[in-house]
Formats: sequence, C-alpha cells, structure tokens
Amino acid sequence: MIRARGPAYFCIIMLTNKLRYIMATGCAILVGNIYYCQPLLGELSRSFAVSERSAAFVNIFTQAGYLLGLFFIVPLGDMISRNKLIVWMHWFAAVAMLGAAMSPTIGWLKAASLVVGISTTACQVFIPFAAQLAKEEERGRVVGSMMGGLLTGILLSRTLAGFVAQELGWRGVYYVASGLMVVMALLLNATLPSERPSFKGSYRELMTSLWHLLRTQPVIRQSSLIGASLFAAVSAFWATLAFFLEAPPFGYSLSVIGLFGVIGAGGALASPLVGRIADRRSAVVPIRIGIGLMILGFLILFRADWSVGIVVAGVILLDIGVQCAHVPNLARNYRLLPEARTRLNTIYMTSYFIGGTLGSTLGSLAWNAGGWTGVCLSGLGLISVAAVAVLLESFGNGPVARISRGRAVL
Repeated sequence: MIRARGPAYFCIIMLTNKLRYIMATGCAILVGNIYYCQPLLGELSRSFAVSERSAAFVNIFTQAGYLLGLFFIVPLGDMISRNKLIVWMHWFAAVAMLGAAMSPTIGWLKAASLVVGISTTACQVFIPFAAQLAKEEERGRVVGSMMGGLLTGILLSRTLAGFVAQELGWRGVYYVASGLMVVMALLLNATLPSERPSFKGSYRELMTSLWHLLRTQPVIRQSSLIGASLFAAVSAFWATLAFFLEAPPFGYSLSVIGLFGVIGAGGALASPLVGRIADRRSAVVPIRIGIGLMILGFLILFRADWSVGIVVAGVILLDIGVQCAHVPNLARNYRLLPEARTRLNTIYMTSYFIGGTLGSTLGSLAWNAGGWTGVCLSGLGLISVAAVAVLLESFGNGPVARISRGRAVL
C-alpha cells in the first residue's frame, strides 16, 4: 500500500496491476456506448423509415453529448472525488442506454443519444485518475495502457453491436449495454480508491480556470489542434464505413461490418509501446509517424472498392496512426500541472471530440455529395491540418520538441 500525495489530491492507493486492469476495462466498456450506433446506422434507417442522412445524426448527437459532458462534467474531477464521479456516471449511463433502447421514434433516439454521450464522459476521468496514481517515470506507459483499453472498447463495441443486432435487433444492443453499465458501477464502487481533492473554489471558478490554462500553456494548445484534426479524420471514416460496406460491391451484413472494428485492434496493441516511447524520448517522433500512417491509410482507401483487403489495411493504418499521436499528446499534457490534470484533459479531449463531431458531420456530408471518394478527400484534408501544425513547429525550439523525459519546457 502506498500513500500518494499531490498538489490536488490525497488518497490511499493500492498500486496493483489488478486496479490498473479494472480501470482500463472500465474505460473500454464505458466508451463503447458512443460507438455502438455506428455499424447500426443502416438498420436504424430502415427501422424508422428515415434517410441515411437522418440516421447518421444518431452518431452525431451521441458525439455532441460526449463533447458537452467533456466540457461541463469532466472538470468536476478536480473538484470532487473522482472515484465517486466515475460511479455516479455509470449509473447515469445505465439509465440513458435503457432510454435509447426504448425509443419509439428516431427523434427520441437522437435525444437519448445526446444523454448517452454526456454520461459516457466518465472514461475521461479514468485516465487522469490513473495518471495521478502512476509514478512519474511510468506515466506514459500507464496512460498508454489506459488508452489501449479505451481503443479496445471503441473497436470491440462496433463488433459487439454488429453481432448483438444480428441476433436481438438494434434495441438489444442498447439493452445489453445498459446491463453492462450496472455491473461496472457495482464493481468500480467496490474497487476504486477514495480521494479528497483540494480544489475548494466554486464551479464557476473551476470553469473559468480552463481559459487561463488554455491561454498560458502553449503545449496544450498545440496538442489540442493536432488531436482534433486527426480524430476528425478517423471519425469521418468510421461514420460512413457502414454505408460503404453495405453497398455493392460488398453488401455485407451487420455482423460482418462489426468485425471491421476488431481489425483496428493494432492501435490498442500499439498504445502501451507508444507510451513507453513518450516516457523516454521526445513526443515529436511518434506524432510524425502517426500522421504519416494516416495519410498512407487514406491514400490506399481511395481504391477500397477493388478489394476488402484494402479496407482492412486502411483500418489498421488509421487506428495505429491516430494512437501514435494521441498517447504522446496525453502524456505530455499530464506532465504540465499535476493539480489540474483533469482540467487539462478537459481542454484536450473537448478539442478532440469537437474534431470528432465535425469529422463525423463532414464525413456524412462528403458521403452524400461525393461517395467514398469524397470521404477519403475529406480525411486527407483534415489530416493536413495536423501535418501543417507539426511542420510549422521549429523542431528543437517549439513546445512539442521540448517535451522530454519526465518534464515539459515551456
């Protein structure tokens, strides 16, 4: 047992692999709530007799709710006990998923999806919580492990949704998800360590401090821009992949479409390795590699109609690429101000999911306007924003290059 102290927290912590695995599993199961709908969009369109464009807004509303929760709920992790906040949000998620399962109309489902997104933001309290518990020299590895769990949840949720929908219909997916939230709420309530945050200000003061952090920390500004643009690109891809695979020449069923989520598991496997690199070297290297992999992924996806193998290769490149940039971004952010880790995570992840929401919207518009070619062009355009941000960086002088092992030089 180790007693950990920090500028913002006092807690008694059992630093065991079991706790780390439970937290990573919690991330994985919870984050799936905002991705279950993606392989179901075609089925939702048919079930409610609405257009594909209208069904696509279920995904957009879910991500918009997640964005609202990131900005208004996650900062509370610096103000109230994070273990309590995480458990409360799991109960909230259980109710929200039940409401989605019982939706009588597409409008009701969109509204329920907004609430689902808000409730799912507890996964972004898990990550700074784990970073707080980690030793300084292991923080990147721990963040990588948490991101591995998060990405595994994102990928497997699509597969689970496809299989469950094939057997129980799309409503069955939401009923199963609600049950998982109840189980995890009980488990986390019994295992998460307690803590007493030291932030004593009001909620208004807490929210005002976000602007101060954004204004005074150049690292968080740049990492937010890079993360947002890359996640926008991958969101444009995943938001439209179901439409592409349902249509000729493939014509795949929901269960087969869901399997494409498993294909991207390389990103989850790569996350701990990327975290170790971020602990030992500059964040520049994995970020540049990630951008390059994503560009290559979209270039080959232009000819995805030639072979399903091209789609598989594209999925792998995009998911590994986005993690190569995302994990170093998180690790360097958490080194800035220990007492504000949850708020720094709010700034970064709010930007990240603004990018995701815009990317999903742009992907849907590109699909309707230009089909799969339009989606690939929009993806490359979004990646170019991150590429320019890195190219404009004066390597060796700017904030990215000056993140070295265990410290940030601003």
